[in-house]
Amino acid sequence: MNTTQISRSESHQRANKIVFTSYSKRNFYYRAEVSQYVLCQGCTPVNPYMNFDYNLSGVVDKSLIRIANNSLIAHTDELWVFGEVSDGVLAEVYLARRRNIPVHYFRRSSEGIFHEIDQSDVTLEDVSSWLWEYMLTGKDISRWHPRLRFYKEYPLVYPAYSKRNFYLQMHISQYCLEHHTVPLNPFLIFRYFIGDSVPRETVYEGNNNLVRISKEVWVFDEVSNGVLAEVRHKKEQGGKVKYFRHYSDKAPIAYRRIATDKVEFEAPKLGDEDLEKYRGEL
Repeated sequence: MNTTQISRSESHQRANKIVFTSYSKRNFYYRAEVSQYVLCQGCTPVNPYMNFDYNLSGVVDKSLIRIANNSLIAHTDELWVFGEVSDGVLAEVYLARRRNIPVHYFRRSSEGIFHEIDQSDVTLEDVSSWLWEYMLTGKDISRWHPRLRFYKEYPLVYPAYSKRNFYLQMHISQYCLEHHTVPLNPFLIFRYFIGDSVPRETVYEGNNNLVRISKEVWVFDEVSNGVLAEVRHKKEQGGKVKYFRHYSDKAPIAYRRIATDKVEFEAPKLGDEDLEKYRGEL
């Protein structure tokens, strides 16, 4: 396990840089360590194997995941490669370089510690060296990779929901993807504070950063204290907030959009004050 630690004072730094983490499916098992490492460097990870698990367990068409991943790269500040360069990693590096997004490379030691390496020291997994070098010279490789044939981009949305509805996390992401948006699902990306391996304040900063880069906040079911804070954060940016309620408990869970006067609150979580005061903030 990555043993990188940060102090309590460091946990208050603002993680404004968005980092897309790229790594082979063979390294799926250390996905949480990757997110932990990025957070400990003062950045916010957009980790596809956390956000979508493995293709969202097959509940959506794989093409939606590919378009979503490509869209995420377009909204990140840097791309960090962890471990060997696989066929999929090659495509992600190519997309980043085409957008002039800086790419950094990291290797994991036998002790589980990540350290940055030079591009020339990268290990190729199932990628031919000539294709790698061809891509690095700036040549177009889109015809060699099916993922690079998707030219669509979906807008990013931040699904806000109470921890009481934690169990609906996959259904919420499925709904967003099937409505051609990319969910930045906090309960998936941060897996409930990454098992408390980093200070919670650091995760809160990361959440705020995801709200910032999303086009809209989509609120699902009851509004808790945390959800209301996320709504306020988006409203302060002048962003749009939409509200949804699930109306079927049978899989797949079905949602419909609702008006603000139909939104329910998690009282007494919001205290004893008049709930209409909060409704006015929606």
